[in-house]
Amino acid sequence: MGFTSQAGYIGLRQYAGGATVPADLGTKGRVFRLRSGTLGPSRELLIPDAEIGGNRDIADAYLGAVSWAGDLEMYLRLKESPALIGGVLGNFGTPSTATGVTTHTLTPSDTTMPTFWVEEKVGNGFEAFSYRDAVMNTLHLESEANGYLMATVGMIAKQQTAGITPTAGLAALVDQSPMIVGTNITVQYNGVTLPAKSFSLDVNNNFEDDDFRLGSLFLGDLTAKRREVTAGFTIRPNDSALWRQAVYGVGTATTPGGLTTKQALVITASSYEDIPGGTPPTKYSLTITIPSAALQPFEVSPSGDDIIEHDITVQALRPAVGTPIMTAVVKTDAATAA
Repeated sequence: MGFTSQAGYIGLRQYAGGATVPADLGTKGRVFRLRSGTLGPSRELLIPDAEIGGNRDIADAYLGAVSWAGDLEMYLRLKESPALIGGVLGNFGTPSTATGVTTHTLTPSDTTMPTFWVEEKVGNGFEAFSYRDAVMNTLHLESEANGYLMATVGMIAKQQTAGITPTAGLAALVDQSPMIVGTNITVQYNGVTLPAKSFSLDVNNNFEDDDFRLGSLFLGDLTAKRREVTAGFTIRPNDSALWRQAVYGVGTATTPGGLTTKQALVITASSYEDIPGGTPPTKYSLTITIPSAALQPFEVSPSGDDIIEHDITVQALRPAVGTPIMTAVVKTDAATAA
């Protein structure tokens, strides 16, 4: 008899760090329905080089230092999405609740990144793990016009413990709010709604994940380096203005210049369903704004009778210290983000 994956879950709870399980994990944890993903070990079998005086076979091997990392892939449901977005941005903001609708305004932090306790049940009885001192390293959002809004969250944890007893009540906290489809997603650039066929968004904290130290099997620290925010969309162009802007710097230019044009990119997604108890009726929604975005140069590649399409990458910039590089506004029925 095998083990079915669907019986498992991954839940998390923001906490101060350390080996103590958050007391409210079973009542305030965040549990996501996953398509796939786990926090797998990053570890090597240390095999010594060949030695003179030995023989042709490997004499021994030891296990090296270890950390745990992985990508959690899911349909993005908006009730618990502030935990993911705020987790990767490092700031959960101050939610504002009125008439049954909570608005989460999430902006990146320059100084802190939250730490999570993670609990994972694998299959229907195969194994149960806890992970301590975990961080969200990356977030990838994407959708096609005829598809679902998808999310992939990359996490890294310092330590894992196997054979735990699953926390009572945690599995029941799974997010069952509505999913979002591409027909309810729009992309605006410079105030113009684009006829985009797909979009993507990536946030990468570039956590240093190899800080191993003498005398320990585990990571000494997880430190975030430079944050990178990029977006992308596929479009069938009406003219060559976007190509000129990306390659020449200005949409009306006829020769290359050295400056880039920075314009606002706004991605909006909403559900078909209303938030329960919201007055007036309000949809679950996510609005991501990048106020200063430049197009990366790209090549036009005509081929046969194919319709010309552009796969455009947008680089988020932050020229002003006091202006967030991006802002995410989520309307949901979750009173807290994490």
